[in-house]
Amino acid sequence: MSCGDRLLLRSLRGENAGGSAEDFYSAVTERNEDTSPLFKLGDVFYYHIKRNGLYFVATTSFAIPPAFVFELINRIIGTFKDFCGMLSEESLRQNFVLAYELLDEILDFGYVQCTNTTQLKQKVCNVAVLPKIHTRSMGRLRIGASSNAKTVPSVVSQRPITGEASKSNEIFLDVLEKISAVLGPNDTYRSMTVEGQIRVKSFLRGNPMVNIALNEGIVINKRRGKVPNVAVLDFCNFHECVDTGEFEKSRVLSLSPPEGELILMSYRISGSAVMPFKIKANVDIAGDTATMIVNLFCTMPQHVIANVKLRCPLPSSTTAVALSTVPHDSGQAPEYRAKEQAIFWELKRHRGCTGVTLRASISISAYNSTVSKREFGPINLAFEAPMFSISNVQVRYLRVLQPPSAAPTYRWVRYVTSSNSYLYRF
Repeated sequence: MSCGDRLLLRSLRGENAGGSAEDFYSAVTERNEDTSPLFKLGDVFYYHIKRNGLYFVATTSFAIPPAFVFELINRIIGTFKDFCGMLSEESLRQNFVLAYELLDEILDFGYVQCTNTTQLKQKVCNVAVLPKIHTRSMGRLRIGASSNAKTVPSVVSQRPITGEASKSNEIFLDVLEKISAVLGPNDTYRSMTVEGQIRVKSFLRGNPMVNIALNEGIVINKRRGKVPNVAVLDFCNFHECVDTGEFEKSRVLSLSPPEGELILMSYRISGSAVMPFKIKANVDIAGDTATMIVNLFCTMPQHVIANVKLRCPLPSSTTAVALSTVPHDSGQAPEYRAKEQAIFWELKRHRGCTGVTLRASISISAYNSTVSKREFGPINLAFEAPMFSISNVQVRYLRVLQPPSAAPTYRWVRYVTSSNSYLYRF
């Protein structure tokens, strides 16, 4: 479901009313961000997950364990991505016949039959249709030799496992990390968590054995505390197909990856990573005028270029705002949106080891003389930084074990660090 339109609908047992989709969308739009992933309307339970702007919803009249339903929804989402290549409204619209065929193979009269990509590939007849934008980007894939891992745009791994893409002999590995932090004055932080995943998508022929080596200095022991330039993980989990026999000794993971995408490893870090951005902010209030200065400094290495978006709510009594930046750059121009009563500032190419300053002169209604600093913020920073790992988790090598006579193997490694919730409170 997207923008209230039903993209796919399959009634497996005929128990729910035909208006369930409309009822769900009305409930979600009314509650906005306060919507629980599980709620009940009348006699119907609604389980939903939002992914890439799409709602994936399961309904039932029975009280089924939520963990089971959410796991099923996630597996269906993963199956759609494996077979369609990418998860978007356009992709599902163009491949709705394939999507319905997958649903019919996965579920029969409401009972789960199969969610394994390899087994489903043998039963599904339709082949995915790629969106036009995606098709154009595939012409630039063959840019590396099999001996070197490259960092490439994420779009290259968003291909279906069937059709022409299945003839390739490639493997993609993504180290994805999301950071949640609450910062305060004087370079302090109140909380910090990094959630990381190592994702693998395989197009390898013959399911050969793959060895993935991480940096040997990884420590999986929270009690060891912070160690400079060393990844200290609170804990980590591995996919069921991973052989961890050599992990404790040499940090090598072995597996024969199944077709499609899988989460090779997930991990968590609390309070032991360097903040990618430092924020210093100050507000001076004098009568009906307030001056706010925000200094933003990127602590990541100089070769890293991040896409940054800053949002700062202002008091409801704000009447006008004058903005300026240092250094001045037309590509970094901030704006004040009166309807949202907030300042928005986008820096599309913010280089590491550099800083910028935002200055805002804020006019406050003369009828409100009780404005305080608490009415400013919190500052919300959203960013994405490729080619960087905030936790220092690194891939030493990615080896595919196959006979010398086999076709050349292309291996791709990518790092992305992004924000989950990055706040500064005055």
